[in-house]
Amino acid sequence: MRLFHETPRPSRRHLLQRLGYQCDRTLERDLKLLREEFDAQIEYDPRYRTYSMKGRGRFLLRAELNDREVTLLAAGLGMAAHFLPHLARDGEVLWNKLKGLLPENLAAQGERLGRCAVVAQPVSALDPGVFEALLGAIANRQRVRFRYRSPYGDKAFREQHADPWGVFFRAHAWYLWGRTVAHGNESTWRVGRIRSLVPLGGEDYVPPLGDECLASLAASAWYAAPGEGRHPVSVRIRPPLASVVSETRWHPSQVLVQQDDGAVVLAARVPDLDEVARWVLASAPCAEVLEPSALADRVRELALEVAGIPEPAP
Repeated sequence: MRLFHETPRPSRRHLLQRLGYQCDRTLERDLKLLREEFDAQIEYDPRYRTYSMKGRGRFLLRAELNDREVTLLAAGLGMAAHFLPHLARDGEVLWNKLKGLLPENLAAQGERLGRCAVVAQPVSALDPGVFEALLGAIANRQRVRFRYRSPYGDKAFREQHADPWGVFFRAHAWYLWGRTVAHGNESTWRVGRIRSLVPLGGEDYVPPLGDECLASLAASAWYAAPGEGRHPVSVRIRPPLASVVSETRWHPSQVLVQQDDGAVVLAARVPDLDEVARWVLASAPCAEVLEPSALADRVRELALEVAGIPEPAP
């Protein structure tokens, strides 16, 4: 079966030589076994004396996997089931198929990892049909029409047309990255707020510019609002939170400067000040905004809202 994958139309002589058969009858016996027991669709062309595999049926190529690769598979399937819960059952089926290819001790090791390793990151709900349709439209470079409800304004569903470029997970939710047809600008939408998505075709589809990268875009957000790093920010973090903050890379542009008193100053360029303001507020009382003043003002506004104190008149 592996030889059929490597050589699309092998001749009978090629198969005999590569696989060490001594006679045609033994080769035909094994091909019959593959056809009858595994539903492999292997056809012989008498004109050219070649074979071709039209379908592998239920036959899985046996894989040589080491301990670390099995650990990676088990962990990856567990994480996929967490971040895409509608595929959890498919993940179980896939693991049961893989178990048949693995030595018993390696399969047991993978299952132990699955039981003891838990992902606790919250994940917002989404419509599985919308998500699958989005992936198909992205792969086929198709424009889409959908209804979207923003959490701001009157919160009503509104129809939108977009050229979808990719999806990414950030801050407990999946997001769509693409281009709005109405305005021709780059935008993001939270997938869980999308309803009734329909692919329209690829005739007018506009792809992203050559230097635009989904991975860089997703990483540009502090929480979930990606974009160009237009705002330089600087925040001083005092102990004991300073050591905790130093253990995590909060943003690709961040620079950490250690202070003599044990504090650290975190500097970065971010696309959205509101997200950093919420992070500073959550880090109270150990976080102090150094710059810009607009960030300090926004933290003060949020703190007053949380405390139920009205903003003083200017």
